[in-house]
Amino acid sequence: MKRFISTCLIAACMGHALHAGPKEDAIIAIMRLSEQPNYSWTATVTDDARTYDIEGRTSREGFTRVKMPLIAAVRRKLGRSATDTEAELIFRGNVDCVVLTEKGWVRPTELPDTMPGEFDPSHPTGSAPIARPRGGIGAQSPFPAGMGGTKKRAGRPTAYSNLQLAISHPHEDLGVILSGHTDFNLEDGLVSGTLTELAALLLLVRDGQEDITPLRAGGTFRIWISGGMVTKYHVQLEGILRVKTRAGTRDIGVAQSTGTLIKHVGTTAFEVPDEARFNFAR
Repeated sequence: MKRFISTCLIAACMGHALHAGPKEDAIIAIMRLSEQPNYSWTATVTDDARTYDIEGRTSREGFTRVKMPLIAAVRRKLGRSATDTEAELIFRGNVDCVVLTEKGWVRPTELPDTMPGEFDPSHPTGSAPIARPRGGIGAQSPFPAGMGGTKKRAGRPTAYSNLQLAISHPHEDLGVILSGHTDFNLEDGLVSGTLTELAALLLLVRDGQEDITPLRAGGTFRIWISGGMVTKYHVQLEGILRVKTRAGTRDIGVAQSTGTLIKHVGTTAFEVPDEARFNFAR
């Protein structure tokens, strides 16, 4: 859904970019990532419970290979501890995926329930707060001070993590931002502004999340442009989610900060093993 919406929103912006000018040049630069055959990115996400990295490589073929933390429901099935924060997955699209296990590439839904563990009612998938992984861009953030995290507020559940078993590609995020803003400010290669509620809702919850419904959301963005391409962007979001858990349904206030670096545009290469392709095809 988000891929379709962001594509339509980008198309709607094309008319505004036909007249040359600094703002129009910035719009073209933001759209340009969606035209590339491949690229890599690293996103550092800070929410109310944790900070983690997502490292991705994607191609126009439709596959994306990522390293990211697993939601607890999948992590337990693999017999991994709460401090084991990283797994390797291949996505076809935004939701359909296989995860690398000791027995090869397996769909998460086909993993046996061998590690029941304890359920954390603060998250529909049982995600619990964990320590920040070492290394990655989180160790030395390229974003300005004060933009790398979210502040806890009184009364907000601090154990809820908005980690989801899905991905959002940067070119899709940028498409949503581009056509979902209420203001668009440009100064020295930095674009900043405020998101519409629809755009914030789309960025806060990824596709395929049947247990999470976004009720309200708002946010701001910053996009850095150099050489006619986006090099990094930052999104700050806050909202209310309706979350289904084993303990029932409840509304949760969330805040989330994501800083994303774009790299290796046009030179990214990665393997999609035959076993993974077979699992997607059947």
